[in-house]
Amino acid sequence: MSGPVLAGTIWLGVFALLVVAEMISVGLTSIWFAISALISSIMAFFGADIYAQLVSFIIFSVVFLVVLRPYTKKRINTHTELTNAEGYVGKTFLTVTEIDNDKNMGQIRIGDVEWHAVSEDGSKISCDTKVVVTAIEGTKLIVKRA
Repeated sequence: MSGPVLAGTIWLGVFALLVVAEMISVGLTSIWFAISALISSIMAFFGADIYAQLVSFIIFSVVFLVVLRPYTKKRINTHTELTNAEGYVGKTFLTVTEIDNDKNMGQIRIGDVEWHAVSEDGSKISCDTKVVVTAIEGTKLIVKRA
């Protein structure tokens, strides 16, 4: 192999390793270095000297990392879906027992599951009353009258 072909092949190897690293980490970090390595590989195949390849790799890596990574992270996966109980906050349910914080009793039913509930303001809430979940503390739902 001649010098430019060897250098280009080495840069392609670096590119491949960085792509694999990005696939493992999925952090949008390695991909920018991988693209920079690909650019340096193209430069090597066209006969650019090693210093030009290294400088372009460094410059493109910094620019991509500083400019494109934050921009891309904002655009990818912007919709975070709430999981499990976090999705109950703000929704209305019926009490299945009286809620009395002093006696540490009270439950609401969500689907087939009964959850321990406490009143947000400490007041008693009677059975079959509509309540809104305002917060979650461990396995307790904090509720108030709807």
